[in-house]
Amino acid sequence: MNTLPLSPTNRAPSAARLLILLALFGATFYLLQGVSGTVRTPIQKPLSNFPLQLDEWKTISSHKSSDAVIKMLGVDDYIEYNYANPEGRTLNFYAAFYESVGTGGGYHSPKNCIPGGGWGIDSTKTIEVHPTNGKPPVMVSEMLIRNGNEYQVVVYWYQNRGRIIASEYWEKIYLVLDAILMKRRDGTFVRLMAPVQDGSIAQTEQHLQRFAGLAMAELEHFLPGR
Repeated sequence: MNTLPLSPTNRAPSAARLLILLALFGATFYLLQGVSGTVRTPIQKPLSNFPLQLDEWKTISSHKSSDAVIKMLGVDDYIEYNYANPEGRTLNFYAAFYESVGTGGGYHSPKNCIPGGGWGIDSTKTIEVHPTNGKPPVMVSEMLIRNGNEYQVVVYWYQNRGRIIASEYWEKIYLVLDAILMKRRDGTFVRLMAPVQDGSIAQTEQHLQRFAGLAMAELEHFLPGR
């Protein structure tokens, strides 16, 4: 049987693959070294001091998770308040802070947690929010969920190391980059939920957009920035 001579041309693909593998191993080693050298970053002020009133929205109740749930989530600080406005509209506000995401606890995306108990996701999109502290508009994620004829609007974002991040994927990318460049993995997951009243999804969205702008501006007084 004839065989091809082992020429430089025949060896080129194998050599190229070897170089790529070596580069990937080197990059992985560098990333792991950078990420493993991170330090825990504490919150500036306890979230328990978060205002019970934001503009026209006043707290009507709060929720405390069990010690087992807190341990499972690995969260370092959190609040869950129910707010209402003078029109009788209500919303649920949840913020969870982690000193070091991924080393003891981490986020659970609403896309994975909300479906169940009859609830399903009807649609997802990103929306623009205007922080009330005068900073430029930012994008956050929105979901419309449904259980039979019941609808709720969910708005969420990640408020991490001076950024507002809408996407779970970009949050992970920034987490790795900041672990390498800033030696930090702290982060906060923020979620708003409100039932759709009178069949007006658009009006519910507007209320949540407005509250989101208030909340993200206020959270800057609590969370470690850049």
